[in-house]
Amino acid sequence: MKVLRVGFVGARTSNVEATSAFFRDVLGLEMLRDDPAWSILRLPTGRCDLLEVYGSEFDDERLAPPEQPLFVAFTVADLLEARDEIAAAGREVGEVVWASEAFGDPELAGFGWFFFRAPDGLTYVVQQAPE
Repeated sequence: MKVLRVGFVGARTSNVEATSAFFRDVLGLEMLRDDPAWSILRLPTGRCDLLEVYGSEFDDERLAPPEQPLFVAFTVADLLEARDEIAAAGREVGEVVWASEAFGDPELAGFGWFFFRAPDGLTYVVQQAPE
C-alpha cells in the first residue's frame, strides 16, 4: 500500500459553530456544510479532501469514531487492498463504507473509507477518493 496524501481530518468539539467559523474565516477553507452538529470544510488538496467538525453529541459511527477527539485519513489508490494489508498485519479493521451507498448519492461513487486501530490504540482512517 502507498499513502498518496492525508485526505481527511475529523475533529470533535463542544463548539462546532465557532470552530468551523475559525477554519472558514481564518484558514480560508471552503464551507460545504454549516450545521451546529456537524460541519464540513474542503481542504485545498482535492475535491474529496475534507475537514469535518463534529459536535460532542454527534453519533454516526460510519463517519466518526465515538471515542476519538481527532482522527485523520490516509488516501490510497485501492481501498480494498489497503484493508486486506492492514488486516493481515493483525490490526483491527472496520467495514468499508462506500459514500454513494451510505448517502444515496451517485456523485460520490468510488469514494469510501474504513477505520482501523493502530498499535498506539488510536483509531485512524484509510480512504479512497474518486479523483
